[in-house]
Amino acid sequence: MKAARDEIWFRKIYIDLIKARKITTIFRPGQRLCNCNKGFCKGERLKIRIIDKVGADWAGVLGQILPDFSQEVQVLETKVITLGSLSADDFLGSSPDINNILSLRYHLGILYNLTPIELDDKAIITVTTFLYV
Repeated sequence: MKAARDEIWFRKIYIDLIKARKITTIFRPGQRLCNCNKGFCKGERLKIRIIDKVGADWAGVLGQILPDFSQEVQVLETKVITLGSLSADDFLGSSPDINNILSLRYHLGILYNLTPIELDDKAIITVTTFLYV
């Protein structure tokens, strides 16, 4: 299954944090603004879904989600920034494994199969914050 336009998919490791409404900030590589390239719009309502089986867009392999889990959130802000310009405040509400630029660099590299050169300080990323509804 491919993620619907109104969904944010998370890995299983984050399910307890989502249930406790602890994650309110996410990071994605590239420019993902409103209505383009899987971007989200301010005020938009989305469903958080949990991935059961990981897919790969580049290989045409569709992921699968846990059918019995859905949490609704509303987007507060979506901003594009360079990786090197992030401040400590940008990491507030992120998962515990993403708490600074170095950990974010590795996280994005693993999830999106990006090289260190692709994730240098000039790399463009999108930060999205949301609240649970």
